Amino acid sequence: MTPQGPDLHVFVIRARREPREIPGAPAEWRFWIEHHPGGEQHHYRTFADVLAFIAEHLPADAATLDVTRVPR
Repeated sequence: MTPQGPDLHVFVIRARREPREIPGAPAEWRFWIEHHPGGEQHHYRTFADVLAFIAEHLPADAATLDVTRVPR
């Protein structure tokens, strides 16, 4: 049986490295996330913000996400 309702969270994440308009400046990462089933969409500049968004939508008893320690 497939979980449904509050027990199922689907997140679609896109990550894209974008060049800067400033000559010689390093490219920046941009993140887009969509939460289903509602289709709520957000754009972020840091992966830590993506993780924080996910944590906000998970129930309190879900695994804890430490968004201050993002692997490099």
